[in-house]
Amino acid sequence: MEEIINAEGQKLINVFPDEIEFFTNFLEKKGITWSHEQKEASVVALSKSLTGYIKTPRRTIDIEPKYKEIKIVHILRLYNYVYSYRDVQDDELLDINKSSQSQNIVNSFLRKLQENISIGILQDYFPSEQKTKYLKGNVDYVSTYKNLMKLKKYPVKTEVYILSPNVDINRLIVGALQIISQSGQNSSQAMELLGYFTNVVPISENASEFLQNIHFNSKNIRYKKIASDAAMIIDSLYYDGLKGNVGGESFLINFDMLFEKFVRKILLEETNERNFSIWKELKLFGKEYLNGSVVSSRFYQPDILYKFNPQDEERDYKPTAEAVLDVKNKANGIFKNSDIYQVMLYNQLLYAKKSILIYPSFFYKPSTILTIENDSLPVPEIHSVFIDIASPDAGTFKVAIRNLIEDVYEILE
Repeated sequence: MEEIINAEGQKLINVFPDEIEFFTNFLEKKGITWSHEQKEASVVALSKSLTGYIKTPRRTIDIEPKYKEIKIVHILRLYNYVYSYRDVQDDELLDINKSSQSQNIVNSFLRKLQENISIGILQDYFPSEQKTKYLKGNVDYVSTYKNLMKLKKYPVKTEVYILSPNVDINRLIVGALQIISQSGQNSSQAMELLGYFTNVVPISENASEFLQNIHFNSKNIRYKKIASDAAMIIDSLYYDGLKGNVGGESFLINFDMLFEKFVRKILLEETNERNFSIWKELKLFGKEYLNGSVVSSRFYQPDILYKFNPQDEERDYKPTAEAVLDVKNKANGIFKNSDIYQVMLYNQLLYAKKSILIYPSFFYKPSTILTIENDSLPVPEIHSVFIDIASPDAGTFKVAIRNLIEDVYEILE
């Protein structure tokens, strides 16, 4: 029996009887619906956008990326770029190496953490309220006077700064160590390392977003790869918490969502002009009526807009944009009809002059144009732009990013 069967838009996993309990818990934890029909047929249907591995009680199932031209290491590089990369000093995060493979993430994280702990643990000064006998720090004199009148043993209420390891990077580290400590293989090492981080409040969810807000400097930069791995472990790693013969860790990343965030970061942060933007919320474009009453509504949300104007006076103060850009993780099927209809709708709703679809590729590909043979369309052309995600090292990967930016601007100008 094949472990994985590739179907249209899905990967089908055949499930053995002794794996049913594991998959029930695993899929629930990951927010993946396991329908009654699939469960009865002993099959799990996963989106082709997912990649990584799943360890069940009897086997390890490798969920390869949907393109044979790339491996999990290429996807992890996209993750590092989106959530950790800042400038040239972070080029190590963009190199392809075997230690970055998904099943080595935990071992790499533990090894690098052990090495850096031997150099020193990150700490900082934080304010702490105390009650003492003596005046020190930032004293609350009103409360202190009242306490003196009440003859309290420790009358001085004050705020002092104490050295603590409860810094943001350590919070990610502890969150990851707590997850790893649930495993069998690395649990003892994780528990031992947790002993270095007393009184640190762990991050347990949305770690990748938390990572983006950490400021790295010369004092903590050596922990950057560790923090990136820790965030990935918190958000993407799973351990079965049941006792007995159950699965070990499992690791899944949504490749489609990651690719979209990757392109967004390039255009929003790497371009000289800050004319690209995104909507954080859906916008209404239509309502369904029945006997004069609204029964449903339809919304839209383009991936990226160029020179968006929320109230264009030339269009009766309606929202407009110079161009609409939509990201499609479809390297082997560009200009799908559904994608064309979608970007054309966005274009007309926003009175845009250009439409661009952005796709992944595995080498440099020049942009192309699809011309729709219909004179009634205000904008009959749709452009395709590609970015090479299979580059072998940091240098060529950054060249691919520059090529994307140049190709997009050549169309816009």
